[in-house]
Amino acid sequence: MKTGIALGGGGAKGFAHIGVLEALGHAGIEFDMVAGTSIGALVGAVYVAGKLPELERISRRYGMKDLPFLLGPTWPRKGLFSGNYIERLLDDIVHVENIEDLGKPFAVVAVDLNKAEVVTFTSGNLCQAIHASMSIPGLFKPVVDGGRVLVDGGVLEPVPVSALRGLGADVVVAVDLLSNLSPVIGDAKARPAFVDYIRSLAGKFYMEGLTAANDREGETAMSLVDIIQRSSIVAQRKLTEYHFRDDQPDLVIDPPLSDIKVFDFHRGGSIIETGRQTAEKAVPRLRDLLTKSRSR
Repeated sequence: MKTGIALGGGGAKGFAHIGVLEALGHAGIEFDMVAGTSIGALVGAVYVAGKLPELERISRRYGMKDLPFLLGPTWPRKGLFSGNYIERLLDDIVHVENIEDLGKPFAVVAVDLNKAEVVTFTSGNLCQAIHASMSIPGLFKPVVDGGRVLVDGGVLEPVPVSALRGLGADVVVAVDLLSNLSPVIGDAKARPAFVDYIRSLAGKFYMEGLTAANDREGETAMSLVDIIQRSSIVAQRKLTEYHFRDDQPDLVIDPPLSDIKVFDFHRGGSIIETGRQTAEKAVPRLRDLLTKSRSR
């Protein structure tokens, strides 16, 4: 019996994957194979490489001042940010060039805009595949690979259960980061710190109107980045519901992250702990599932 875990996308919410995997590992539960979409692919690669504690140390020290380094602002012709830091981070932590060198089956999910189809990487350059899987359309520049224009896997497969089945998993655990949505309408004065950061960038890199939130009383305080994030999450939420109906995971772990924004990387510590606590509650169910599966 082969067990696998599918790690979904969600930007900074993905730090919860660290807590989930550590809690399950502490309970003696390890997985034979892993599939990841977007930040799930990043955390999944680090987990398979046995370097999760190092990623946790790094994620806990991010602050708002680190965002320019993390995102890499660019002239917004193909995306607001380059995402090049993703490849540097992976290279520094994992020290593995190709996916097949990780030591156990691992799948990375991206989407080819030219063919409008899912691309699942199970071999080839690890850093490039994960960079492509994390390239949120409109926010990050796509990764061009020959005739393919690759963007975030969440566009078509937010939680990569199908990719995990393709690796041969008999028991599938899915970690869904987008199961809860926060209200759209909010107080402009209580705007997330990231919005203010983006607005400060606008004066240097972009037109001010590109990211400015509407501050008029009685209207929704949303910037362009807010709208892109929210639209993506709504679409991915519905896609996940449809996919789960057709291919239901054996267990879904869904940390409550409705108050976490896609770019809240400065909240790494609390996000990790939320994932850890949610996974700890799921351990009895998972153990029971594994016991029943082995007895069949």
